[in-house]
Amino acid sequence: MNWNPPEKPTYFAERRLIEAILQNVYPAETFLPSERELCEQLGVTRPTLRETLQRMRQDGWVEIHQGKPTRVRNYMQEGNLNVLNAIANANAEVSLHVVESLLEIRLLLAPSYFSSASQLHPLSLIDFLQTIIPISTDPKNAGCLDWNLHKKAALLSDNLVFLLILNGFDQVYLQMAEKYFDQPDARAASEAFYRHVLQFTQDQAFDSVFQCTREMMQDSIQYWKNSIRSKEEK
Repeated sequence: MNWNPPEKPTYFAERRLIEAILQNVYPAETFLPSERELCEQLGVTRPTLRETLQRMRQDGWVEIHQGKPTRVRNYMQEGNLNVLNAIANANAEVSLHVVESLLEIRLLLAPSYFSSASQLHPLSLIDFLQTIIPISTDPKNAGCLDWNLHKKAALLSDNLVFLLILNGFDQVYLQMAEKYFDQPDARAASEAFYRHVLQFTQDQAFDSVFQCTREMMQDSIQYWKNSIRSKEEK
């Protein structure tokens, strides 16, 4: 029998407040209601609310000044990577702008960590690639394996800052990946990319690894837009 412990009041309150911010109940650059009102709305005590707001302050959701209303910050400009996981875990739709911004960040980073991995630890990268070729036909599994490949390449690049950045994207990426890999064309393009990286790594063509990764990351932005367009047409 599986038993899940009840959600801690601070986590509950934080999740509810973040959902309200994302749904523009409390838009950026506005002020939250008073402590008394928020406690009544959330059904929590003042100490719990204060702890919740301090947690949210650290991640960039709110700005707190003693004796003044709590301001909702522009979390995409002032927040940190924890904002991404909070967005993914909230019961609110991740905005298209957020997803496209993440894909653009990946476009900047991925060519470097794939080419470094192919130079520094070619056998490990080759071994991993061989386990995911051919690509899974299950969109959820394909997305999970694709993300594991990126994290593996980041690890093998010997620059752990790459991996730390990707870890902050975990939930957002996995949430969107199933929609992305539901497209046969996107799966076929990813499999071709895996095969190219595998061949170029075996051939020690490291510049080619960089270039083909850059091209695939650029194409992935268009595939993502296509997946959204297809969903809207249904």
